[in-house]
Parts: sequence; structure tokens; C-alpha cells
Amino acid sequence: MTDVSEKSRSSAASGDEVVDENRELAVRDGGEVAAAEKQESGGLLGRLGRVSNSAFSVTRELGGSAQRLTQQFVSEAGHLVDVALTTEVAPRIVVHGEVVDELLEQAPEPVATPDELRRTGDRLLAQSAEPAGAQTPHPAYEHLLQELCPDEARILRLLFNDGAQPAIDVRTNRPFGVGAETVAAGVSMIPEVAGCRNPDRIAEYLGNLHRLGLIWFSKEQVDVRRYELLQVQPQLLDALSSAGRYAKTVRRRIEITPFGRAFYTTCFSPSSGFAD
Repeated sequence: MTDVSEKSRSSAASGDEVVDENRELAVRDGGEVAAAEKQESGGLLGRLGRVSNSAFSVTRELGGSAQRLTQQFVSEAGHLVDVALTTEVAPRIVVHGEVVDELLEQAPEPVATPDELRRTGDRLLAQSAEPAGAQTPHPAYEHLLQELCPDEARILRLLFNDGAQPAIDVRTNRPFGVGAETVAAGVSMIPEVAGCRNPDRIAEYLGNLHRLGLIWFSKEQVDVRRYELLQVQPQLLDALSSAGRYAKTVRRRIEITPFGRAFYTTCFSPSSGFAD
């Protein structure tokens, strides 16, 4: 009996030792597992942090790129606006209110030097000393034709064929002429008689013809009876009304110059003087 009891106690003690060993193994394994899990969790968090940092870096780079692109776009747009504002548009050639052409970009014509001008002048004097040959037209005629409009050609034809035309200036009348003003200058029936298509532009026409040296405004008069019809024209009556009660009229005439007569004879056929 005693031996059995001792064996039982020995077996129990051995069982307890085994249990303790198993518990220690379980605790050790649990600690290792926890440590492994903790290490694995820390590694996962680290990877997540690195991924977040990478994403933030990419986002920051994208934002910087977008900002740089926006600044570049704004700079380019401002440059284009400056170019548009500073670019000069080719002016248009307007003849009596009508656009006839646009100037093309051309290099400026070279300016003649004094030596070249002297050689040209000496050449002209040498030609004048040569024996008279076939007479050539004046070199300015070709340019003058390009400076005229159809209505101005009609006016030149009228002055060439019918002679000087009456014209009247209307002025305000003041004592001793102090403070007197011209209300209307050169009122005439030239546009109606010449058959101008735009009679309201007669002041432009006469000014251009006078500028070219083809006509002049003389202080002399024509036959007095020719002013009678002019004095009852609406434009003259309106000017007299605007000048006031004591309006003053000055009778003049408009005629072709000798240069204008030579120009017309050279550049227009005789039949053009009778064509409508």
C-alpha cells in the first residue's frame, strides 16, 4: 500500500511538472506569437505610412506642376494680349470715302543721296541742251491721273470746255470788317453743271484739284448775268440766312490753270469733252 501511494504521488508530481512545462511553453509561445503579431502590425503600419507619404509627395508634385502650368498659361496669355495690342493694322487707302485698297507691308524706299540728286539734275540740264526732238508728256501727268476721281475729271472737263465758272463767298457783315466771318466759300453750280455723282463733295473735289495745281480760285469776276442764277440757288440762300441780316457776298470765279489745260489736252481725248 505504501508503495502504491508513493507511486501515485510520484505520478501526480510528474503530471504537475508536465502541466507546468506545458503552461510555460504556452506562455512562451503566446508571447512569441504576440510579439510576432505586434511586429507584423508595426510593419503593416510602416508600409501604410510609407504609402501615405508617397501619395502625399505625388499629390504635392501634381499640385506644383498644375500651379506652374497655370502660371505659364497666364504668362503666355498676357504675352498674346500684348502682341495683339502692339500689332499695327495695315492702313487702308480711302479715296473720297471709299476703300479702294489696303497697303501691303513694303520695305521703305531708299532715299536718294545728295550726289545722286546732283547727277539727276545735271542729266536734266544736259538733256535740255540737246537738239529738240519729239516732245514727251510731263512726267507728273501719270501721277496726277492716279490722284483724280471720276467726278474731278468731269469738273476739269467743264472748266476746260466752258471756261471759268462763277462762285460766291458769303460772309457776315461787321463794321470795318472787324470780326467778319466766312459762312460759305466758293458756292457755285459746278457739280450740277458738270454732272457730278456726289455733288455734296464739291469742296473736296475743288480742294484736291487746287492742290494738284490744275485749277485756281481767282478774285476776278465773270459776266455779272451769270451770278443771277447762282444767287437764287438753295445752298446760297441757306448761307445768306445763316450769315444774318446784313450778310455780305463776294463774287469770284473758278478756272483751270495753264498747267491744268495742258494736262487735260494731253491726258484726255477731244471726244471726252462731249461725252456725257
